[in-house]
Amino acid sequence: MVGDVLTDLTGLVVSSGTILGSSDRFKIALIASSLGTFERAARALTWQEFEAFTEECLATAGFDTRKSIVFNDDRRRWQVDLTGVRNQILLSIDCKHWESPNYASKFNKAVKHQKQCLPALIRHMRSHGMLDHHDIVALPMIMTLFEPREPFLDEVVLVSVGQFSDFLEHITPFDPDLPFIPDRRIVESSISQDR
Repeated sequence: MVGDVLTDLTGLVVSSGTILGSSDRFKIALIASSLGTFERAARALTWQEFEAFTEECLATAGFDTRKSIVFNDDRRRWQVDLTGVRNQILLSIDCKHWESPNYASKFNKAVKHQKQCLPALIRHMRSHGMLDHHDIVALPMIMTLFEPREPFLDEVVLVSVGQFSDFLEHITPFDPDLPFIPDRRIVESSISQDR
């Protein structure tokens, strides 16, 4: 697969005996992304490389990133694959490196996790000094390998890796088409769930 991608991208013939390391595959994926052919190259990445690519896109777009945040609240233990913070925007991202098509029903569990986790994530990040801005807006997201059939599911953004760089380039907290959740609404819904 990587050989086919290299041939397509560079015009070079790669012998079948060539073995590329993780760093090389990641670099190829970055090149493919800039050429608009990332989806094919992304299939050759492991899920760890897939997350690393997502983190690199966030950093390139000026977001402060954190990877594999694991924390507890009074209910349970939570884990978020990636967060990105830029000014008042908080992106909470789960990376799903699934090989099959993206039917909406497939994301139900991940969407539920993102929505339930968000209040606890914000409290954790605030208590550990990871959120400096007072009035943040949060955007729960699921990063996919393939383009999703719908861009949103229950106020959670579904975006493919091929669309991610462009998405980040144009994101603004004032975009009426994005389901940003104000910090105060997250806290209020968390309090009402606790009752």
